[in-house]
Amino acid sequence: MLTRPPQRTFTTGDKLMISELCEALLAAHRRHGIDISQDLLPGLPREAIEAETAWFPSRLPDDLIALYGWRNGQPEDAWNSQNVLWFRDMQFTSLQRARDEYVSMMDSYGLDNDPASEGIDLRMCFPFASFNGGWYVVPCEGPRLDSRFPFPVVSVFQGISIYFDSIETMLRTCVDWRVASSWSGDDWELPEHLEMEIWRRYNQGRR
Repeated sequence: MLTRPPQRTFTTGDKLMISELCEALLAAHRRHGIDISQDLLPGLPREAIEAETAWFPSRLPDDLIALYGWRNGQPEDAWNSQNVLWFRDMQFTSLQRARDEYVSMMDSYGLDNDPASEGIDLRMCFPFASFNGGWYVVPCEGPRLDSRFPFPVVSVFQGISIYFDSIETMLRTCVDWRVASSWSGDDWELPEHLEMEIWRRYNQGRR
């Protein structure tokens, strides 16, 4: 049986909590015979993370530091990776790839982004997960769409909206999704009503 840390409420910076949830997500994959651990880069210390993201115009919040302290994402995109760590439909990207993803996001969605009217400044959003012209980002500074959530996970794909209330609730949701899913050998299968039930278990935002 999988064990999960007790849930906390919209706080940030608990490195052990994030690491334990990430390990629970890997364990949920292994229950289906999929071992992603060898496809992930080793985690980095804070100093290395800050050096790798010196190009980014804001400081990363502690939950992103904790996530990359656990593992440094995947070095190749999903099409070129044997096993993929998905946060639903976006792949956990390495810090090295994140810079290219940021440029791609700013060259598309960022061109017409108006923080005053949209409630988010994409220049201050760090893309930690991506796939096929879509991104999960964390707004690190400025407006964040919903004042209840200091560092929400925002989906930038066919619009811009909060997808998870935080990195923590994203991980909790993804763990339960994987436990409840079946693996066909090519794709994950989960009834839509059950997917939404699990999402509501941990999130209050506007998915």
